[in-house]
Amino acid sequence: ENSKSVTQVGGLKLHVAQIGTGPKVVLFFHGFSGIWYSRKHQMIIVANAGFRAITFDFRGYGLSTIHWSQKKANFNDLVVDIVALLDSLAIDKAFLLGKNFGAILAFMVAIIHPERVLGIITLGMPFRLPGPLGLQFNLLPKGSYVLRWAEPGRAEAGFGRFDAKTIIRNIYILFSGSELPIAGDDEEIMDLVDSSTPLPPWFTEEDLDVYATLYQNSGLHCKFPTGVGNGIMV
Repeated sequence: ENSKSVTQVGGLKLHVAQIGTGPKVVLFFHGFSGIWYSRKHQMIIVANAGFRAITFDFRGYGLSTIHWSQKKANFNDLVVDIVALLDSLAIDKAFLLGKNFGAILAFMVAIIHPERVLGIITLGMPFRLPGPLGLQFNLLPKGSYVLRWAEPGRAEAGFGRFDAKTIIRNIYILFSGSELPIAGDDEEIMDLVDSSTPLPPWFTEEDLDVYATLYQNSGLHCKFPTGVGNGIMV
């Protein structure tokens, strides 16, 4: 049975979900626009395979506390959160599974704290670390969502025209295709969605309702990692 709790980590309260009681731990990291709920199906499979599966909302996401306007977090801050979370749960070592910017964090924890890592699995991101030699965003098309939403206030302006449910619906329609969306000079990323397009078959209306509820709690403000690795999406 999936259990949920709020764990105090430093000055933060992180929302944690876990299932399974195996001797080995798999810790899941979400990306943007993910939350702990993004990993629920994989967690059940991992638990059924004999592992203890744990995930959580990063600071500023879902049901965890600390909004980006209160404290702008960088990758190093989130690595500290992850290690503190392992400590609070009395976990010496874990397998780390990360997607999107969560994959970058899996790499960082493995390099900075190898004694806490049994292995890493990443989705959607090859080995990269923050910094000019790692995340070379200058190689992306200028209409890429990464560059567009890295501009201060641009994501907020684009998102601000819609309610949380519409934003999440649009994001999952846009990013479930075979190619990433690229906006023209006079377009915003959110304008690329055809409103008649259905949700992808693996993302239900019930899923959408859960996401919308949780993002109404945390808000949808976006700051992408910069080329020098000082930022994080929150």
